[in-house]
Amino acid sequence: MVIGNGSSWEEQTRRFLSDTLSELNKVESQINELEVKRMKLAEEVKAWEMALEGYLKRTGRRVDITPEWYKTLRDQTHKERILTIAKNSGGSVKASEATDILYTKGFIKAKKRSTAYSMVQRFLIELAEEGKLEKVAPAEYRLLGAQQSLIR
Repeated sequence: MVIGNGSSWEEQTRRFLSDTLSELNKVESQINELEVKRMKLAEEVKAWEMALEGYLKRTGRRVDITPEWYKTLRDQTHKERILTIAKNSGGSVKASEATDILYTKGFIKAKKRSTAYSMVQRFLIELAEEGKLEKVAPAEYRLLGAQQSLIR
């Protein structure tokens, strides 16, 4: 009786093995496709960053678009992030530059850039009221005690 059921068990086992191998091949194919897609997207990100950097240079705006912003600003509050941006920008910060960094890098989760800009502007005003920044022009602030950068 065991011998008669053996061939049926063997057939089922071979069928399960075949199905599992087929599924494994399908998953490995998807992994390869995703890896190719990941590499293409990484190249596209670099191209867009270069395009943005070129545009910012031509327009005279200085915004650092390097990925180090993620490491630098990750575990800070929004006010601390603005102060860090000011320190890295020669002691002064414009609301538009801080918004560019915080909004495009995903630190501010607002749906619209204009909302993010309003938030940054409010934080800049609060920091000025706390005595950490001083207003030098409309929407431009300078760290107190920081020397104004001559190159801008």
